[in-house]
Parts: sequence; C-alpha cells; structure tokens
Amino acid sequence: MALHDTSRPEPSGPVLSPVTQAGTAAPPLDPADRERLLLGAHHDPHALLGAHPVPGGIAFRALRPYADAVSVVIDGERTPMVPEGGGLFSVVLPLPEIPVYTLRVVYGGDVHEVHDPYRFLPALGEFDLHLIREGRHEQ
Repeated sequence: MALHDTSRPEPSGPVLSPVTQAGTAAPPLDPADRERLLLGAHHDPHALLGAHPVPGGIAFRALRPYADAVSVVIDGERTPMVPEGGGLFSVVLPLPEIPVYTLRVVYGGDVHEVHDPYRFLPALGEFDLHLIREGRHEQ
C-alpha cells in the first residue's frame, strides 16, 4: 500500500495570519450589547452595526448569520471582514471618513453583493414611533 503526501504545499510568499490577511477586527462590543444584538433584542442596532469612526479609521460591522465570509467593497476593492462568531463580522480600515460601500456576502458557493442596510439612517422618526406606541400608525 502506497502512502500519498496529503500535506499542503509551502506558500511562495510570507505566511500571514488570517487577521492580517483580513485586516484588524473592530473594537470588541460590550458583552451585553453583543448578546442582545445576536438575540435580535437590541434596542438600537444602528449604534453597533454599519460603519462608525473609531481611533485609527472607520470600523465596519455586519451581522450576517450563516455567512461563510463577508467583505467590504469600496470603489471595487474588496477587504475581507474578520469573523467574530454568531454571524458577526468586522474590520477597521484606515479611512478619514465613512465611504459609500457595499457588502460582499458568501453563503456556500453563492456570492451576493448587497447594500448594508445599516449604512442608511433609520427611516422612522420620533412621530412615527409615537404613533406606533399608541397603535395608530396605519400608513
């Protein structure tokens, strides 16, 4: 019986860790906020998801349960996001301001480029919320 070499070939360049290849993860969320976000019970997901200025650039955070990979796409350039578990992905890019961007999401072999809904401001105003609380928001 002949044995076959199943080891991976050596890379031709320097070996980079997955975090280096994907960029740096965004600053960690408060554990209570993270848990509420993953449970779908957070009162303000816009404060945690989407793009936000942080020291060192702009932090991008996306919640894409069951995704195999998520990347931020800016002007056609893709930057992989770091998986944080539970469908949460993040990356910090050294940018001076929040750019127009999309997300490239991979589920199995399917690739989808989508707008990040948290890139846009919430569509409900205070008056809408008041009417919803009263049960009179009909349109």
